[in-house]
Amino acid sequence: MGQADEEKARIQLLLNEATQKDKALRQRIDVVKSRREAIKREQERIQRFQSKLKKSKSDLEALRNAPSAEEERGRLKKKLMDISKKRIKIAREYTVRVKLMHNITALAEDIYREQIECTNAGLQHAQALCNHAALKALCAVKDEKYTKASAEFAEADKKYRVLKDQSHAVLKETLDLIGDNDELRDKMHAIEDARTQYDKECAAAKAAGRKAPDPEGVDLRTSEELSVELEDRKAQLETMMAANPGVVEEYENRKRSIEQLDRTIEGTEEKIRRHNKKIKMHKDQWLPALQKLTGSIGARFSAAFERIGCAGEIRIREDEDFEQWAIEIYVKFRDHEKLQLLTGQRQSGGERSLTTILYLMSLTEEARAPFSLVDEINQGMDQRAERMVHNSMVEVTCKEDSAQYFLITPKLLTDLNYHERMKVLCVNNGEWLPEERSLGNMMNMIEGFVQRSRGSRGAHSA
Repeated sequence: MGQADEEKARIQLLLNEATQKDKALRQRIDVVKSRREAIKREQERIQRFQSKLKKSKSDLEALRNAPSAEEERGRLKKKLMDISKKRIKIAREYTVRVKLMHNITALAEDIYREQIECTNAGLQHAQALCNHAALKALCAVKDEKYTKASAEFAEADKKYRVLKDQSHAVLKETLDLIGDNDELRDKMHAIEDARTQYDKECAAAKAAGRKAPDPEGVDLRTSEELSVELEDRKAQLETMMAANPGVVEEYENRKRSIEQLDRTIEGTEEKIRRHNKKIKMHKDQWLPALQKLTGSIGARFSAAFERIGCAGEIRIREDEDFEQWAIEIYVKFRDHEKLQLLTGQRQSGGERSLTTILYLMSLTEEARAPFSLVDEINQGMDQRAERMVHNSMVEVTCKEDSAQYFLITPKLLTDLNYHERMKVLCVNNGEWLPEERSLGNMMNMIEGFVQRSRGSRGAHSA
């Protein structure tokens, strides 16, 4: 076992020595390689220098064989003189040619302008000939139309003058017949104005290509039709005069009666307008105050109903007849219902009592009465409503500025709210009354109850 370890150690030692030699050998190889690379780079540098040297020698040889500076300067000067002479010759030739081209261009432009003017003059001459022929033909047509129109105008003017004379004669006759009757004169003027306006509207509609306006309310009868109707009316009048000579007098009497009634109606209508104006003036004075008061009471009334989970409103019922004005109370006691007017048939007795007491309490802060009295208002109410009404009544009526309030009731619930300003009076009534005056005194009964309670507590303490 010991020899194997020594052998193993010896082998390990040999391995270490071989490794070190290999490492040293590798280092020497790397040094040789680096030296070889350096030599290679130096050889390349030497070759580059040799190439440059060779080129420099050739350049030096070329410079040695080149002519002198004076010879080169003379050669370049001579070449420059030759080039300058050629440029001067070319410039002279170009100047001559430019002048020649300029003259040719100016002549061409003049010819072009003259040609355009000639063309325009020819076109204008042709247009003038056409215009002359067209104007000549148009003048012939216009002369023919003018001659025809002049003849038609002369004929129409003649008819117009005849109709004008006839119209003046008819107008004079009509005015003579009307006389001082303003009503007929106004009616005649109204008919004439309506007919004139209708004729203007018809002319405007025809010019615009529209349909003629509706002739309703316009008298479109011709003079012949009016003459025929006049003759018919004269015949009817003669027939009436022959059958009843007093018909004209009766007509005048009825006319005077109608005028008198019209004046009476106008006076009555004027009185009605004055009265309506006064009514409106007074209404404008008190209606806003009434609405404000009703709104204040309604707000308290609605708030009281909301506290019990219901809904209520106060409204003013207006009517043309002031005697029909009223305060209407609308209430709703169930969620699925709508607001309904408070009546003696629609709501129950308890609902009417609850609404009444809430309305009275809403009036308390606005009322100026020295006291209020309600009798058995809590009858028919459920306990929740009765307790809420009693507590609200105590809160409202026990304020410093509240008026006196009397509540008469045969019963009260227990555990109600009371105020130090309240006073409870118990009234005993029946067939039999005690002879002792002190019997039935509520204060004595309360004091006795308190003393007995104290005595019993003291005995229990002892």
